[in-house]
Amino acid sequence: ALKQAKGEVTTALRSYKSLGSLPENKLAGLKGLEKLQGEIAETMKRLKREQTLAYRRSTKEAFGLGIAAGIGELADAALPFYADLGAGGIDKLATKVFQIVDTDALDFMTQYNLTLAGDVQRELSDGIKRTILSGIATGKGSDDLVRDLGEVIEDKESFRQAGTKVFSKAQYRMETIARTEILRAHNMGRLKFHQRVGIQKLEWMAVEDERMCAVCGGLDGQVFEIEKFPQQPAHPLCRCVSQPAWPLVICGGELSAQAAPNESQGDACILPPHVLEGMADAEAAENAALKTAFEAGNLQDLQALTMAQVKKLAKQNGVSVARTKAEHLALLDQAEPGVDHSGLSGAALQAQLAQYKIGALRTKPELVALLAQKQTAFQQAQLAAQQMAQATPLPGLEGMTVSQLKEMAKGAGISLNMTKQDTVDLLDQIEPGVDHSGLSGKDLVLAKMKHGIGILKNKQQLVQALQKHAGQQLAEKAQQETQQAAVQKIKAKIQESVSGVAIPPNPADFPQFLASVKQAEGAFSEGGLLGKEDLAGFAESLAAKKQIFQSQIASMKSGDLKTLAKEAKVSHWQWGTKDDFVTLFTETDPAKVAAVQAKLDAEYQAHLAKYKKGAQAVPPPETKPPIPKPQPKTETPPEKPVQKGSEFEDIDGAWAEKVKAASSP
Repeated sequence: ALKQAKGEVTTALRSYKSLGSLPENKLAGLKGLEKLQGEIAETMKRLKREQTLAYRRSTKEAFGLGIAAGIGELADAALPFYADLGAGGIDKLATKVFQIVDTDALDFMTQYNLTLAGDVQRELSDGIKRTILSGIATGKGSDDLVRDLGEVIEDKESFRQAGTKVFSKAQYRMETIARTEILRAHNMGRLKFHQRVGIQKLEWMAVEDERMCAVCGGLDGQVFEIEKFPQQPAHPLCRCVSQPAWPLVICGGELSAQAAPNESQGDACILPPHVLEGMADAEAAENAALKTAFEAGNLQDLQALTMAQVKKLAKQNGVSVARTKAEHLALLDQAEPGVDHSGLSGAALQAQLAQYKIGALRTKPELVALLAQKQTAFQQAQLAAQQMAQATPLPGLEGMTVSQLKEMAKGAGISLNMTKQDTVDLLDQIEPGVDHSGLSGKDLVLAKMKHGIGILKNKQQLVQALQKHAGQQLAEKAQQETQQAAVQKIKAKIQESVSGVAIPPNPADFPQFLASVKQAEGAFSEGGLLGKEDLAGFAESLAAKKQIFQSQIASMKSGDLKTLAKEAKVSHWQWGTKDDFVTLFTETDPAKVAAVQAKLDAEYQAHLAKYKKGAQAVPPPETKPPIPKPQPKTETPPEKPVQKGSEFEDIDGAWAEKVKAASSP
């Protein structure tokens, strides 16, 4: 593709001889330069398209080959079950495993590669422009400019000394990107396979030769947890790979009596091929069910899916799960009505989104709504294809003269001249398998001369153009019918939802009323195909019902509203006013409801802070020491009264004993 682009630029340059004598013929030179730049821009666009397709194809192929290489490693190691796989079995298993591995990294790598390629193409385009303008300024001719642009070199040895001319430099950059990123995709495919089968550790393997760098040499032989394995390749043109760290145990294999972690390995067992095939078959069955649900065109089927299934279906149909900036701004407009958010971007936008807790990913209802739009477009395309296939040839065209066909073509608005697209389509028929989409200018003229393609359409081409036009008319008619059916369906849904909004006789039934209003408002969001008059009629009916209910609530006494708020378990209802309760019981705008609830919460917090502050200002009462309780007294028996002369009782007793002893014989 790059060589073809170089040839086109060279041909274009050499066809504008006046560029070399710009001072002598300034007007012709400027016009030629302007036209030349237009042709070069077309060449760059074609180069970008071709490289985009090539990068997408090669990245996906390398990822798949990486999966096959991971399977082949286990087969070469003669691990149980894997040892029985031949070359065909490895390819078959790799195809199945591709369905169950995480391919998000593949999508990111493809986009990253396209970004790198886009940078190179911009540099190439700028380099061509600088070379031409510089050459003109110094009086160089077209042949000199062609030499200054350099060549696209096919010989590998010569390519190493390609130099820094425009095309040579671009070729080197593109070769470097291709080699590095294809190896990255290959290694990523192996790593994702290793993760899926249960391998826990990987070893870094470098090519130990004179070209090995210090970075790769330092990592060579090191073993890492698979989740912490360093990025590979480590640098442009890196040749390092990874391999599973041994020993390995296959779940249910003959090398291990148990399919569980063991002390020597420290890791879980590896899933055998038949388990992977079963997982892939289950994934394929789920994908088929999702495809059926999508193509059936039933919104209820989409709503019944889980969030994970909706995300998978969105990815399959090119619907991003991430919100766009426009969606973020619309959500902020809902959160802050009346505030202009259109100028927000960068950190300021992120801060506002964080403040209102607006996530980066779309919710399930948002994804379902986008998928429903895809459903409608898919059904229209299907119907158009059926109508095109059923279109019968217009009668009598072959028997009409060329003049009659020309008049008929003019009436249908069909050009009598061979357009560029007509020429390319005809060349594709003459030379099947050859890409003619990039032909333009002199090359297109040469191709027309080679195959005798004239300026005007011949009879057969006029017949084909009229047949095609008739088929397009049928397709447009079918599309209009499909759109009308979709309009009627949406209109019926909105009418049903608005009719379902009934004003409750009991104010306590306000939750059911608000739920029905929200459902009707949700139906309005799907009414993009309806005219303003249709929507206005439904909107007026719904607004009237809301106004009547709001008037009923507003006519209630404040005490009754507080009682209703208490029964409805409104947080901090004690601090609400009548207007607050009217908003809470009649409003479906989440921003207004949130504002009232925030006000109630703030007043409660203010009251709480005031109460705590007042409690701290009152000095604590003085505490008196407790009065000790009287201890119980131990009563002593009363003393006997002392008689007079009692102190001589002992002496008198002793004397009496002596007298008694003396008188005894």
